[in-house]
Amino acid sequence: MILELNGIYAGLRFASAHIVFGHSSCGVIHGHSYYVDVKLCGAPSGEFGFVCDFKTLKNIVKETYGELDHKLLVPINHPHLKYTTNEEDDSITFTFCKQNKTKEYKIPSEDVVLLPLTSTTAEELSIYFAERIKNRLKELNEDSAIEWIEIMVNEGIGQGAAYRLNF
Repeated sequence: MILELNGIYAGLRFASAHIVFGHSSCGVIHGHSYYVDVKLCGAPSGEFGFVCDFKTLKNIVKETYGELDHKLLVPINHPHLKYTTNEEDDSITFTFCKQNKTKEYKIPSEDVVLLPLTSTTAEELSIYFAERIKNRLKELNEDSAIEWIEIMVNEGIGQGAAYRLNF
């Protein structure tokens, strides 16, 4: 059986800025009103015959995007990006350098989330969400009947990337 949360209708939305470093049009700071769709496949089980309790799943998704909401998302594993933190003024400086092009940004730390990704594309964010949600379900012992999870991170209506992760 497949359980599904539609991000638009379930209110699973967040707004963030990012940069796709090196891209001709997306290589500047810009933002999206993201929404997150979730599918879980598994066997109904337990006292109530749930694959997973909708409320539990929604809360996990909200916890995950709550950390990203209204922040600039910066990938710390990008091969051409270096970052440093400055405790004196509580800021983060990150520098993109590829070939002869260098761009440097200095942002207050409270406005930035450093993510263990190579890029902050919808593709990478869908993997990030899938792994975080899977791990959280395991921590809560809510994973026994789940076969796989699929996350779609949408940058707008009709434009998103999906990732499926087996349990």
